[in-house]
Amino acid sequence: MKNKFILFLCLIAFLSFFLNTFKKNLTPPCFTADEAAFAYNSYSILNTGRDEYGNFMPLRLKSFNDNKLPLYSYLSIPFIKYMGLNTTSARALNDLVSILIPIAVFFLVKELFNKKSIALIAAFLTASSLGLHLIGRQAHEGYLATLLITISSVFFIKSIKKISLWNSIWFVIPLGLSLFTYQSSRIFLIYFFVFSIVYFFFFNKIKKPNRSIFISLIFFVLILFLYPDFKYNPTRLKTLFLFTNPGLQVKTQELRIEGGSRILYNKLTVGLREAFFNHLKYFSPQFLAISGDENTRFGYGEMYPMTPIEYFFIFVGIYYLFKNKEKWRWFILTLFFIAPLSSSLTWTAISLTRSLFILIPATVISSYGVFSFIKENQNKRRLVIISILFIEAVFLFYSWNFYLNHYYKRGVVRFSMQCGYKELSSYVEKNYNKFERFYISPEHGEPYIFLLFYNKYPPTSYQKQANLTAPDKYGFGQVEKFDKFIFSLTGSSDKKNVALIAYPHDFQGLSQKQLLKIKKIKMDKDEFFWIQEVLD
Repeated sequence: MKNKFILFLCLIAFLSFFLNTFKKNLTPPCFTADEAAFAYNSYSILNTGRDEYGNFMPLRLKSFNDNKLPLYSYLSIPFIKYMGLNTTSARALNDLVSILIPIAVFFLVKELFNKKSIALIAAFLTASSLGLHLIGRQAHEGYLATLLITISSVFFIKSIKKISLWNSIWFVIPLGLSLFTYQSSRIFLIYFFVFSIVYFFFFNKIKKPNRSIFISLIFFVLILFLYPDFKYNPTRLKTLFLFTNPGLQVKTQELRIEGGSRILYNKLTVGLREAFFNHLKYFSPQFLAISGDENTRFGYGEMYPMTPIEYFFIFVGIYYLFKNKEKWRWFILTLFFIAPLSSSLTWTAISLTRSLFILIPATVISSYGVFSFIKENQNKRRLVIISILFIEAVFLFYSWNFYLNHYYKRGVVRFSMQCGYKELSSYVEKNYNKFERFYISPEHGEPYIFLLFYNKYPPTSYQKQANLTAPDKYGFGQVEKFDKFIFSLTGSSDKKNVALIAYPHDFQGLSQKQLLKIKKIKMDKDEFFWIQEVLD
């Protein structure tokens, strides 16, 4: 029986890896600036021990002034060393993570309910989750953070049951690593800290020395993580925070001008109301079971993070959690509830990436609901199982079919995924000696990082030139120039021996003869860049 479960778990892990890599050369259709930044910084650290700006083994990657957390880059170094700097090596780390996530979920559910059947259901739903793979198929740090928090959750439960040095170490290590992976991870550190205090001091009779040591370990990790925040002063994080958004102040003032009371309408009350309703959206069927992320880079109307039947069984699972008085019901539900908190406290659109971990407790609850529902209907067990499997298969087929065969063909997706830069970098490499300058529009993304990545620009050379402008209102800086590349069209009109690289609307006013000489970078019918070559 034990070997049977191991075999099933291995097959599920393989399914997850397969879904994370199948047709990856087609979808996602392109490689984004953030992916290129992680990969090039790995390449730079591998060759020089420093990031693109010359910072030695940094705890934050300056990148676009968003101070990316660096673990994804550090862990990608072995892949880039042996596979070279390319999109495959940049995403290879998450291919490995795709194998580990369903295994981690299996052990989490087994720890919670002590039933391998529920654990296998949860592992399968995790492995087949399009919501998780949408992020995992890219070089995105949120997928790695989800794995680390899941592992940490397993050993948190183990430590709550029995505090030991081994359990505590395996709880603290992945939790600490997650804090250097993705910003949303810090909310789980606070959650584990608060939950352990409440549990130990009010519901558990564990000896004071042991529980004090465990809580102190969590507090130590918190202090260790906060140090880089003070050192690097991440402005991007501040600009995303809901209460620092200028729009909140404008909305508050408008309500007061219309006669609203200062007591009812102030920055705190209006902000809390906004955060509350933002938070509720993450539990809605619109987000979890229909369209997911509003950014087409991470979601689309016909690709649901979890299937509608899985969403339905969340409510069934909650019912049975309380009916059966499961010991860890409050842990699961509170973990589910706080999962999107770091995202709902920002002013940006609803985001799957910043709330990705919500799919783990959602799947755990749904799996418990499926198992309990089948158990409750033993007299119709076969019919119930077949019906659930059939409905789940239909939803999974349509969602995955759209992603694998239609999503990457949509123009809005290609533009959001910053398509065209690979071909542009190839053009630049072939024509590098032909022109004195390349004037490139900075309108769409951070063009410099694509040139560094695709052309494998020597890190030692770039570090001497790297210069970033002050952050804009969104917290991002811009690289204005390096080498022969100027990321602006200003002053380019009277230059000779230059290539002007921009978008169709930037070339209005050209004569018909000039338009005929324009070179175009496109994919099918979608045009991304126009290139005007100005020679002597």
